[in-house]
Amino acid sequence: MNADGSGRRQITNFEATSFYPSLSPDGQTIYFSSKRTGTFEIYSMDLNGRNRDRLTNKIGSLYAPELSLDGERIVFANLADGKQTIWVMRSNGRNPHSISEGPDDVDPAWSIDGSLIAFASNRTGSRQLFVMNADGSGTRQLTNLPDMGGRSSWSPDGSKLAFYAGPLENHNIYVIKSDGSGLVQLTNGGENLGPTWSPDGNWIAFTSFRDGNNEIYIMRPDGTGVTRLTNNPTSDWQPRWGR
Repeated sequence: MNADGSGRRQITNFEATSFYPSLSPDGQTIYFSSKRTGTFEIYSMDLNGRNRDRLTNKIGSLYAPELSLDGERIVFANLADGKQTIWVMRSNGRNPHSISEGPDDVDPAWSIDGSLIAFASNRTGSRQLFVMNADGSGTRQLTNLPDMGGRSSWSPDGSKLAFYAGPLENHNIYVIKSDGSGLVQLTNGGENLGPTWSPDGNWIAFTSFRDGNNEIYIMRPDGTGVTRLTNNPTSDWQPRWGR
């Protein structure tokens, strides 16, 4: 859909789950996970839903693909052999390989310059937000919060990350600096999930249950200007902003 909520259209029609969409930096290609072959694989397709291409083949259950800004690499999460780890592969699906050890590393996100990957992990006990170098080295923990969520999003200048945390059915959206300082809570109640920063840095889109059904909202990076974009009888999830 358009950034103001208009022009909504369905572009997949599989008899299987298709989710975790993300847009390429040029806004022309969508990367997503689907179970259409019986296991979750990574796919790409044009913005109109055409030219679908399966990029992976039975290396695990794969989630949350995201293309780097230079268009060269895809980062994703792989659930295999009882643990979930972060993987990277070429944009055409070649050379898939693990860059983390798990056991529960989820929802990776490229930094703007492609040098860092943010992800959530329970490696120190409860799930928290981490950042590592693009080759998997230099891992550092950014948060120490109860009930950390999963998906995060970098600000366009690379200085901050938006994420969600909190108890079940009462998650809130937070922003933190990339060095782990300056934590700010942006929402207060309503089960808020999956933030994604707009390319101009002026908005954060997210999912919220505050009106009794999961809908897509936007707000300013300081938590003001909250606006609902969707109004549907079924739940809307996992917005990812395109350029």
